[in-house]
Amino acid sequence: MLKRYKGKTALRAWGLKLAKTKCHAKATVAVARELVVIMHAMWRDGSEYTEALGAAPSGDGRRRTAEPRTAAAKDRKLLGAYA
Repeated sequence: MLKRYKGKTALRAWGLKLAKTKCHAKATVAVARELVVIMHAMWRDGSEYTEALGAAPSGDGRRRTAEPRTAAAKDRKLLGAYA
């Protein structure tokens, strides 16, 4: 994502900024980890990716997740086994 992808996303911009201040290898691992966190959140609650919510790392250690697609998905997330 840092080398070949030419699109403009907040995650890529964050990774390139990190590559300039740290080393490129650390930035690559950090971007890959952030992508894993985003994809796991999508898989866990059935949400869709929107860059505004999930692309940019928060920087303070908190992770952002995407919104559930439907009210039923939100209820499943909140109620767990009771839904």
